[in-house]
Formats: sequence, structure tokens, C-alpha cells
Amino acid sequence: MTKMKRKFTTTLDADLIKRMKIDAVENDTSVANLLEELIKKYLKDNVKVH
Repeated sequence: MTKMKRKFTTTLDADLIKRMKIDAVENDTSVANLLEELIKKYLKDNVKVH
């Protein structure tokens, strides 16, 4: 079963965006996938389940 995804818009430092795009290309993925994995890791490591 595929989880539903929704569009999310935010503002980030231009250099961070550029670096993420480069890293995504080098790792054959997308910036969205990079961000999703980073957010999952952050939540797992830092946020207690309510």
C-alpha cells in the first residue's frame, strides 16, 4: 500500500538548495526524497510519539 503524499512548500537558504540538488543528482534520487529521509530520521531521533 502506497502512502499518500502531499505538496509542502517552504523557504530555505539558496546555497542549501543548490547543495541538496547536487547531492540528489550524485545519489540518483530527488531533493524531496532526501528531505523526507532527513525529516524521518530527525523525528525518530528527537520527537517522542504522543
